[in-house]
Amino acid sequence: MADHHVGNLVLTDLVKRYENTDPAARPAVDGVSLDVEAGEFLTLLGPSGCGKTTTLRMVAGFETPTSGTISLDGADMLRLPPNKRPMAMVFQSYALFPHLSVFENVAYGLRIDRVRRARLEEAVEIALTSMNLTGLGERFPHQLSGGQQQRVALARAMVVQPSVLLFDEPLSNLDAKFREQMRREIRLLQRRMGITSLYVTHDQAEAMSLSDRIVVMNAGRVEQVATPAEVYTRPASVFVGNFVGRASFLPVSGVVVRGGRGGVSVFGKEVEVAADPGVGSSGVVMVRPESVVVSPVFEQGCGVVRSAVYLGAGVDYEVETDQGTVLASVGDPDVGGLLEEGTKVGLEVDASRVYLLPRGGGGGGCLASCWCSPPLAEPGPRCAIVSMPCPHLSRR
Repeated sequence: MADHHVGNLVLTDLVKRYENTDPAARPAVDGVSLDVEAGEFLTLLGPSGCGKTTTLRMVAGFETPTSGTISLDGADMLRLPPNKRPMAMVFQSYALFPHLSVFENVAYGLRIDRVRRARLEEAVEIALTSMNLTGLGERFPHQLSGGQQQRVALARAMVVQPSVLLFDEPLSNLDAKFREQMRREIRLLQRRMGITSLYVTHDQAEAMSLSDRIVVMNAGRVEQVATPAEVYTRPASVFVGNFVGRASFLPVSGVVVRGGRGGVSVFGKEVEVAADPGVGSSGVVMVRPESVVVSPVFEQGCGVVRSAVYLGAGVDYEVETDQGTVLASVGDPDVGGLLEEGTKVGLEVDASRVYLLPRGGGGGGCLASCWCSPPLAEPGPRCAIVSMPCPHLSRR
């Protein structure tokens, strides 16, 4: 495929409020501003209903913003209908034409643009080859696997040489093996072609493996924009830490923060950890499961094993401590030596991989993936961070 223009996409104060909704309700998209650099792969990540797909559809032109602007290299995109925007979209459902062959599906956009036959055929063949679809041009969508259909959808988007490529959860219909394979292929193709890409997903693994930067959204707003490593190790809020990866959140008090670091007690030991600038005298310690060291020696910083889940490459222990329930992930376990439920153990933490957040720092409540501390108040189990009903604890 020939060289193409790579665009700088800018969203400014985007708001989308649907008609016939309560005027007092929060908009579906509430003041989203983003600057997607030319050639960057940016992912919108968040739970269902957070506004990520609505944001993508506004960029594509399928939804009209209530207010705000969308520009590409300084040009106002809101003045253009979807078919006039220099963008292409890959859909969750593939959106292939069932009555057209693979070749004609890929060629569709070029035919709309009235590209000459010789150039069209050359471009389509190059696109099919780049997506490992050589020899499948005469087949129809129903004759292809799900992974092959998604490759056709990608080839159709790439062949028109868009300035911006949009992805709406394109891998959610694939099984785990093909999902992982397609993640690698999408990232390699995007890097090779350098197309500015905006990707929507609720899958953390997709976001972490594909993205230059991740935009974590919640309730229509942006919680954090950062690299995958920054989002994972230095989340901007409890919500972000909860949603991206697994973590235990332990409330602490009497905190003194100096120079971006705070002294806290974790598992009965005083440690110094990196701290969010907004932490006051009390906060919440985020502990990732891989940072917890489990010892069969019962000592200070002890806990009691409540469950053990063998995962092949590792084992997850749920350990009850005085500070709350903690998830510990142990790699390369001895299958014959797994700790049983009720075993008393010692715990230590790698302080370099712990982060101190403000108490209640961030919107949203306790997600099913979190590992909460004991309830702060009755009645019923409540999340120690945000003091709201916690479905995870309620199931115990």
